[in-house]
Amino acid sequence: MQFVPNYLGISCSKLNSCAIDNQTCFESNHVCVKHTRCHNQPRCYPIDMATHDMWPSMTTMTTSPSIIDDGICASAIWNKNGTTVAGGNEYGSELNQLDHPYGIFVDDHANVYIADAYNSRIVKWAFGVSTGEVVVGWNGTGDRSDEIDYATSVVFDKNGTMFICDNAKSRVKRWFKGDDYGQIIIANISCFGLVLDNEGSLYVTDRYQVIKWPSGEVVAGNNKEGGALNQLAYPFHLFVDQDQSVFVPDASNYRVVKWIVGAKEGMVVAGDNGLGDEANQTNWPTSAITDKMGTVYVAEWGNHRITRWFKDSKSGIVILGGDRGKEAYQLAFPTSLAFDRQGNLYVADLDYNRIQMFTIDKRSCHAVPPSS
Repeated sequence: MQFVPNYLGISCSKLNSCAIDNQTCFESNHVCVKHTRCHNQPRCYPIDMATHDMWPSMTTMTTSPSIIDDGICASAIWNKNGTTVAGGNEYGSELNQLDHPYGIFVDDHANVYIADAYNSRIVKWAFGVSTGEVVVGWNGTGDRSDEIDYATSVVFDKNGTMFICDNAKSRVKRWFKGDDYGQIIIANISCFGLVLDNEGSLYVTDRYQVIKWPSGEVVAGNNKEGGALNQLAYPFHLFVDQDQSVFVPDASNYRVVKWIVGAKEGMVVAGDNGLGDEANQTNWPTSAITDKMGTVYVAEWGNHRITRWFKDSKSGIVILGGDRGKEAYQLAFPTSLAFDRQGNLYVADLDYNRIQMFTIDKRSCHAVPPSS
């Protein structure tokens, strides 16, 4: 399916350029089109200015989903070759380097925020740049209010307030937008992953359980290590959906477990068949996220792969990686996952100190049947 501008009166200078992948538009309800009228430069057209006529000189691109629907369908696929959007220049502390990126957060403008653990800093990489900007941790490692030590996760709320797992100091810190100093909001906690729900509550992993803040309620696990469905063993980067169900990568149990609100035990949504690389197994899952269909995406640290588990499925599909290495199609100890608004998938690739973006192809989701 290809798109043709239906209203050619709009000036090319009024159209935003497409993203670096020449497929993505960051405006809602826009489509990326390459056409001679704009000198073959990919531009973002409003979707209502396009028709579905075939035109060989044009390339079909991806549209932005709405807030309600991310547009990911069962037949969507991701490019097997990733684009490095942060780091990838060996390990180090320069602004073009990372050292053990454990957690990532992608905002609505495709800015990537990285918990750069060994550098004890949070780094922002704006879309398309070759160097990052330190937003927390510019004064080095420590326990002062403007310092962190071995950050493993970072998230932002809708007001721009930042929350950080300050792992080595066993605390969670909050930075209000524009502040140079953070506040300790949770102390004496073994935090590795954190996430916000749609009401602004914070969910934090703590050894063998997940705690909801500020209520202090335990929403997953029972603080006793184990493999029963009411227990966890080393939860990592978790996810909360629109129903406030918590998806926990239960690393040492080799599974991902979903806990609905008020549940006393979880339900397995990926793995739980022992350590391995078969389709029904996982190997040290460190991150789990879902799309609006309820499909679960799992970063398998030990298998160097990303798997996709459809709702109620007993096995997963390898969509990325699976062969350890540094090539664009490979991963090495992936630790964290995130989607942008278009459904492009970002992976923190720990061993090669880089963040990889894998572009989504949703053309099959919008395919129009041929006319008879």
